[in-house]
Amino acid sequence: MVRTNPATSNTRWMRVRALLLGALLVLLFAAVLGRAAKVQLFDRSRLSRLQRDQTRRELEWAPRRGLIVDRHGDPLAVTRDVDSVFADPSAFETSKAREKAAGLLAGALHLEKRKLLEKISQPDKKFVWLKRRIDEPAAARVRALALDGIELVKEPKRFYPQREMAGHVLGFVGEDAGQEGLERELEPMLRGRTVQIQATRDARGNMVLEHGVPDPADLTGATVTLTLDSAIQLTAEKELGKAVKAAGAIGGWAVVLDVRSGAVLALAGNPVFDANKPGRDPMVWRDRAVQDQLEPGSTIKSFVVARAIEEGVLRSDELLYCEHGVWGHAGRKIHATHPVDWATPATVLRESSNICAAKIGERLGKEKIIEGLKAFGFGEKTGVGLPGEARGALADPRKMAQIALDTTAFGQGMSATAIQEVTAMAAIANGGVLLRPFLVEKVVAADGTVLEQNGREEVVRALAPSTTHTLSAMLEEVVAKGTGTRAAVAEYRAAGKTGTAQKVDPIRGGYSDKRLASFLGFVPADAPRVAILVVIDEPQGAGADVTGGIVAAPAWGAIARESLRQLGVMPLQARETIVKSGARVKVALAPPG
Repeated sequence: MVRTNPATSNTRWMRVRALLLGALLVLLFAAVLGRAAKVQLFDRSRLSRLQRDQTRRELEWAPRRGLIVDRHGDPLAVTRDVDSVFADPSAFETSKAREKAAGLLAGALHLEKRKLLEKISQPDKKFVWLKRRIDEPAAARVRALALDGIELVKEPKRFYPQREMAGHVLGFVGEDAGQEGLERELEPMLRGRTVQIQATRDARGNMVLEHGVPDPADLTGATVTLTLDSAIQLTAEKELGKAVKAAGAIGGWAVVLDVRSGAVLALAGNPVFDANKPGRDPMVWRDRAVQDQLEPGSTIKSFVVARAIEEGVLRSDELLYCEHGVWGHAGRKIHATHPVDWATPATVLRESSNICAAKIGERLGKEKIIEGLKAFGFGEKTGVGLPGEARGALADPRKMAQIALDTTAFGQGMSATAIQEVTAMAAIANGGVLLRPFLVEKVVAADGTVLEQNGREEVVRALAPSTTHTLSAMLEEVVAKGTGTRAAVAEYRAAGKTGTAQKVDPIRGGYSDKRLASFLGFVPADAPRVAILVVIDEPQGAGADVTGGIVAAPAWGAIARESLRQLGVMPLQARETIVKSGARVKVALAPPG
């Protein structure tokens, strides 16, 4: 029997174990070496891409919308940075993590959990907006959650510091673009330029911009300077609101125009709306002074009489028989609110006789009455610079019935916008030149380049200066002792015309019992500076209670007086005193400053 030495056996076993361990180490080292080689040589690009996806983001740096200011540089629309929330859905590895995050965010952002869960349950996406342009309390709540995969980024948001003022003119901005008013019309120049920037997530999970914040000049839109005067605009809105409320009307609008240049100094609408919180009703946003075309009523008589004198078919001193308030003609009866027998053209305007206006229209004839109204800009867009401007409508003289000629002469059977009417009256005030009205004075890019500049632009000569002087005197009588006495402006001479038009019933056809009451004129009559129109839509009452001379004229007078004060136009007596004294003093007719 052979006996094995225990010591020899142990030694052999130790050698085997050492060899096995060494082999294992060699295999492990080879595996590590192979893995390293694979990572470095074969998977390097793929892993680098994964690393970049986890730590880097390509963010869209939103453009910074340009300013909108009034004629004095006071801000009407500004842009401020606020927080927006986005998520990286791929950061949520389990449905439980997504469910928890959605619940927490729903409470912080006051959103539905279901909708949030849908957004973050897209693992193939690296970026999704959760809620944009939130207020600071909401941003603080999101920060406090400290959720992986949820980030905050600054985005510009539009604010309107004057709130309701000029809301119909300015419009508002939606998520990414202007929705109404000038914000929509000037979108290409206001919006600025979007820039793509690279961001990296640091060890604490914060996003760091690799190349810093972009140069503001590369992002910021142009600055728009308007012709609006904030003080005059505020007065127009205030007085219009008072008139609408007093008349129990559904709304109204008012326009103030510089008769020398065509610059719109105020364009007010009622009801008003706050562009910071525009709501969802498009009818509230509607700028009715530009977009609505309605029958103007008796204000049109000013232009018919002017054209008849210009054409030589009417003398300013001749007498016309106004049929004492009722005229059977062309198979119809034409009525006048104020019965008149014999009247001069001045009396026709002062008493607003439909009958004599129709007779003057017949003297002109179909061709010349339409041609004359077109010379004042009716039937064509003014080009004021707001979206949705209406054209208005005039009859085709080749197809006009005889009664249509008569009704056109007192403002029925045709339609016009408020901006057309006030522009036409400005032509009488400034000596006969029809000007293009404009709201935008200039647009300047962030680098100082002037992109657009507007000023006085003559469209056509509508009347000879001598005719406008004659008409001015007649329109002064309307305010001094006619239907427009409530439009009188203390210490100034005013000229204008009342209007009360029946509204067409869009459902049943024909005219309804609803009215559109207005006053259109200019001031000072002796040295015209502004033309103004005030319209009150559907005043409540009957008879004289709903006429333009009752419900619109007082607001017109209040707006006129404040407009002259803001423009530095001296009262008549002060100007006459200066002239009589012989002192060489320049009367301030230009805007202060």
